Amino acid sequence: MKVKNIISKSRLLAFKKDKLLVLEKIGHKKKYSLAGGIKKKKENDLKSLIRETYEEIGVELHNEDLTYFISRKRINKDNVEVNKHYFVTSLMIDEIKILEDHKFKSASWVNWYDALDYLDKDDRFVVELYFGQFNKKVN
Repeated sequence: MKVKNIISKSRLLAFKKDKLLVLEKIGHKKKYSLAGGIKKKKENDLKSLIRETYEEIGVELHNEDLTYFISRKRINKDNVEVNKHYFVTSLMIDEIKILEDHKFKSASWVNWYDALDYLDKDDRFVVELYFGQFNKKVN
C-alpha cells in the first residue's frame, strides 16, 4: 500500500536537570506534548521548530540554541507518513506563556520519568532514549 502523504513535525526537548518542559493538552484525559508542530512548505525542520515554539509558548529560539538529536518515522492509521524531528535546546527557559490556549491548558517542568505515561509513543521513546544515552538518573 502506497503512502498517501508525508507530514514533517519538529519537537523541542528542553530540560532543567531531570525536568522536561511539557505542554498539557486540553481534554478530559491527561496528555502531554512537547513544544513544536508541523513544518510549512518553505521551512526546514529547525525553522519550523523555532516558529512553532514561539507561536505556542512565546519562547524565542535561534539556530545556535538547538542541537539535532534524532528523527522518528511512522505510518499512521490514515496511511500518512509522519516524520518527527527532535531538537535539544541549551537555552535556559524561564518565562513560558501558553499562547495557543485552544490547544493547551498549561506548560510546566515535570520530572521526565513522571511525564512518560502522558506522552505519545514517539515522544516517550525519544525522552527515554535521551536520558538513557546521557546516563541521566532518576532522583
